[in-house]
Amino acid sequence: MSMEVMIVFVVGILMIAGFCSGKLSYPAVAMAVIVVLEVTGILSAKEAWGGFASSTAILFASMFVLAAGLSKTSLLSKLATVIVPEGSSERRAVMGCGILSIFLTMFSNTSSTMATMMPVCFSVADKAGISPKRLLKPAVDLSSIWAAVLPVGIGLTAYSVCNEMVVSLGGDPTFTVITFMTARLPVVFLITLFVFFIGYKFAPDNYDNIDVSGMTLGTEGGKKEKKGLTPGKEKLTYGIFICAIVAMIASSYIDFVSASTCAAIAALIMVFSGILTEKEAMKAINLKVIGIYAGTIALANGISASGANEVISDFMNNVLGGMTNPYLIAFILIMASATCTQFMNNSSTLNVFRILGAVVAVACGFDARAALIAVEMGATCSVLTPMASATQAMVFAQGGYTMKEYLKCGLPIFVLYMILYMVYVPNIFPAV
Repeated sequence: MSMEVMIVFVVGILMIAGFCSGKLSYPAVAMAVIVVLEVTGILSAKEAWGGFASSTAILFASMFVLAAGLSKTSLLSKLATVIVPEGSSERRAVMGCGILSIFLTMFSNTSSTMATMMPVCFSVADKAGISPKRLLKPAVDLSSIWAAVLPVGIGLTAYSVCNEMVVSLGGDPTFTVITFMTARLPVVFLITLFVFFIGYKFAPDNYDNIDVSGMTLGTEGGKKEKKGLTPGKEKLTYGIFICAIVAMIASSYIDFVSASTCAAIAALIMVFSGILTEKEAMKAINLKVIGIYAGTIALANGISASGANEVISDFMNNVLGGMTNPYLIAFILIMASATCTQFMNNSSTLNVFRILGAVVAVACGFDARAALIAVEMGATCSVLTPMASATQAMVFAQGGYTMKEYLKCGLPIFVLYMILYMVYVPNIFPAV
């Protein structure tokens, strides 16, 4: 193991410890990760600090501005009333936000979905008289596990990639366009029911450390603010926001401009049209969220640049090398990929474990579907830590969660996810 790999592992462990301590500023811990990775030469300055200029960071900043503009209108208040009518239960609020999050995820990516859902969750929480923490974590977890479940967009390409990989290794192409949907849909559906009826209760109900900047519906310190938008500007705000969402969804299917560019254009129009002042727009951008995101991206880049991902792959190859039990192989693959995705991005996890799963399956003469489905499902189970994905980092920071609260919310989903996979998938797609 090289010195660079050791440094990355130590930095990752210290980052987790810093988050878990609850005594250190989360953005400061994230910044420390960036500095260490640059100073040690593992990442160049551009690579280390690139998270601040990434398309996801731009999307976050732009959506914060759009949310601030939208909060000056009555739209979110009306939407909250639809989701949580008078006398509705807390569960109704969770289900309303969860279903909306799933729906948006089906036609967009998780980053765009949660950037849109943040002000909605705050609005519904305010209307229902509950902590936003009760809604944010369930919404982001459901968005994470439902990503690419249906064979549309990126979900349409997975089967082709897996077939090509298996064939190149000498195996048979057994994947079809609905293979991953058939495997994942029943599992995520049952997880969704669990979240709606039991899982949300693991989310904290306190208001500690919650950052409501740009998210409240005309309220500050419990006092109503007078909205300054004319009827014309309010309608313009609706139009800008709706067009931005439609454009972001379309960008997933049509390669014209990125989702972040669509959001940035909409944010600029809000400022230029006078819906928001420059001061209001700048105040709405939550640098705490972007700082934590940049730190987690730097760690993920460090894992790849140092070769730590290859060390993990070699270790797993050694572990799986002598195994012939398909159930045990599938269990190890889903556990390993699900664990790694808590600290690496989904794409990196897939790249590491897809080839590993294919190699083992073909070498043993197994049908590769159960093994590669295990990798796919494990890589999308990014629910335990704020380092698991950009959206988890955003919710962690904006929602003011502690690491203990985050783990308490995500662990039941993680465990149930593993159990449902082992009960269902290997029996539907047997290895032999």
